[in-house]
Amino acid sequence: MGKKAIVLFIALVIMAIFLIATSAYFSGLVAEKRITDNQRFVLQALWLADTGANHGLSELRERIRTDLKAALASVSQSSLIKNYVTNNDSLGFLRDYACAAGGSQFVISSNQAVLPVSGLNLNTSVQGSYNANIIVAANGDPTNPSTDVFIFPYKFSIDAAGQVTNVAPNALKHIRLLQGSFTLTVRKDNFAKFALFTSHHTTPGGTTVWFTANTNFTGPVATNTRFAFANNPSGHFTEEVTQHLSKALFYNNGYSKLLNADSNPPRDMPIFDRGFRRGEDTINLESSLSQADLKNEALGGSGEPGGNGIYVPNDGTNVIGGIYVRGNQGSHSDDAVISMGVDTDNNPVYTITQSSTTRTITVDYQLNQTKVQAGQVTNTYNGVPDGVGNEGIIIYVNDDIKGFSGTVQKDTEITVASERDLVITNNVLFQQYTPNPLSAQGYSNNLGIISWGGNVRIGTAAPNNINIHGVVMAPHGVFTVDNYNAGQPRGTATLLGGVISDYYGAFGTFYGATQISGYGRNFVYDARMLEGITPPYFPYMAAFSAFDSGLNSKLVWQDAGS
Repeated sequence: MGKKAIVLFIALVIMAIFLIATSAYFSGLVAEKRITDNQRFVLQALWLADTGANHGLSELRERIRTDLKAALASVSQSSLIKNYVTNNDSLGFLRDYACAAGGSQFVISSNQAVLPVSGLNLNTSVQGSYNANIIVAANGDPTNPSTDVFIFPYKFSIDAAGQVTNVAPNALKHIRLLQGSFTLTVRKDNFAKFALFTSHHTTPGGTTVWFTANTNFTGPVATNTRFAFANNPSGHFTEEVTQHLSKALFYNNGYSKLLNADSNPPRDMPIFDRGFRRGEDTINLESSLSQADLKNEALGGSGEPGGNGIYVPNDGTNVIGGIYVRGNQGSHSDDAVISMGVDTDNNPVYTITQSSTTRTITVDYQLNQTKVQAGQVTNTYNGVPDGVGNEGIIIYVNDDIKGFSGTVQKDTEITVASERDLVITNNVLFQQYTPNPLSAQGYSNNLGIISWGGNVRIGTAAPNNINIHGVVMAPHGVFTVDNYNAGQPRGTATLLGGVISDYYGAFGTFYGATQISGYGRNFVYDARMLEGITPPYFPYMAAFSAFDSGLNSKLVWQDAGS
């Protein structure tokens, strides 16, 4: 009996130890699970806060790039914007314009504009929510550096909070996007912003121009009539596409039809990244900056010369305008030939020939001088031929330009304008650009090519696979190719810029996917135009638009606590 009692006692002790150890083990598991759960809930709260911060940044970009632009599209009087500059009221400008019609506005308090951002239903298994506040302050005074140009500098931060509600107490985390900055440039909207604009989206003969799978535009596209789409896909458009008429034309396997729709599935399916709006107001190509304005900039207000020739208007010492060429309109015997180049000192050089007369005009930016050479005689003037407004080099010809080619010097912004036809006879290139992928982003050279009363034409003497860098405008004509429907294929015409024209000009002929004659098109949009960079004196539209810099910068966030 004694031995049995001892054995029973030992067994009970072992069982007690086992139970204690088991209890401790399970208690540890429970505690560890609780810690793990708490960490999971805290991380979920942090992820929700991060979502709020990103939502806030996205909302700020949407307010600036969509809502503010849309609001400014109805503003045509510069005094409405100038009042905010005069009153040093950058935040008031943001409050009044950075909102959709009928939508919530920024609230101004203590020199800050604040916009609360409510969380969206994320439709996840996480029980919780987020919110954020966009906080914007002025980053210096607004300015009005030139006519119809206004600059508003800002700084901003975004505070966000995430809360998980299926734990008591709730898990809560705050984060803050550290301060960033951006600048708004508000100016009269410019035709250079278009990758393609046509008053009539047909050829001058009325032939329909179809957008197909070979159509790709990386900038805004618009017409005062309607667009036509063929096949699936029917082109890719990265920016907004607009047309005046309410119905677009779809190929429909050869049985074309008009639809008030974005597509004709499954046969005709264009891709619109930023939408396709129909029924829009027409855009008047008779712009607020007219042919007479450019002519005056070139003449420097000095009036029409008495005879034909090549002029750099001056007062004997200083250049007072741009470069002006007067010809005998209606007679092609004295049509001008203009060649752009760069000398060994990296100065831009413009060689202009009219009949038997040649002028070589060299611009020295460093010395702020212009040299005009005629034969063995060279005259030197103070200043550069950048017009009265000093926007950039301006060459104006009151006649046809029968030959245009050359290189735009790396520091030069220039517009070449003719009253009649302008014929491109060789490559027109920026001195600085990125060849692959083709872009001028980050560089200063810029070119506008305008034919006020005629066509911009690629001539028969132009090389195969021609390259043209610049924004082309023919408000009463087309951008086209001479003899596009004759001879052998000439390869591809590559444009880095945009096209604004009355009609859509022909470049070549094709049978199916086979090129028969002329050039194929490779039009690459110069994305700098969407940032408010334009060729000098390029025609403006009636309304205002805005361009931001800084909102694409990557921001850093910090944990602001629970």
